[in-house]
Amino acid sequence: MDKKIFDLINEQMNFEFESAYIYKAMAAYTDDLDLDGFTTWLDHQVTEEIFHGEGMKDFLQSVGYKPVYTAIPEPQGDYESVLDVMKKALEHEKEVTRRITNIAKEANGVDERVRSFIQWYIDEQVEEEETFNKIITRLERVGDDWHSIYILDAELGQRPEPTEPNIAE
Repeated sequence: MDKKIFDLINEQMNFEFESAYIYKAMAAYTDDLDLDGFTTWLDHQVTEEIFHGEGMKDFLQSVGYKPVYTAIPEPQGDYESVLDVMKKALEHEKEVTRRITNIAKEANGVDERVRSFIQWYIDEQVEEEETFNKIITRLERVGDDWHSIYILDAELGQRPEPTEPNIAE
């Protein structure tokens, strides 16, 4: 077992939980704007991030590594706009992608169990970044037109509640 690689996964596990905390703060911001759809959508992001962190914890335990939990920093709580929220979320997802890609690079040729496990997260990040990019594009197109923002809000509110993924597949 390569301790450095498992330490990276442990660090990412904690970062996934931090991501949930960040999205929770973003949801509080959109809730304050009475954007119920954005709030629901972001709350679903919270759940997904917790699932991701739990998947990493489960993997670490399955290979005999004891996960170590670290403190979660206070997230940003105020934003310029809902567009700002989504842009910051995309920046955050790009950092998640960078970290996960680094785990894959470190594991490549060293531990194929990790390489196989982390592939699901790589694929998930492609989807995450694409989704945020689309929302940002739509928000940029509507600008400050609150009527259009409310239409997008209603659409985002229809996002189904996430189910726990089977990362082991």
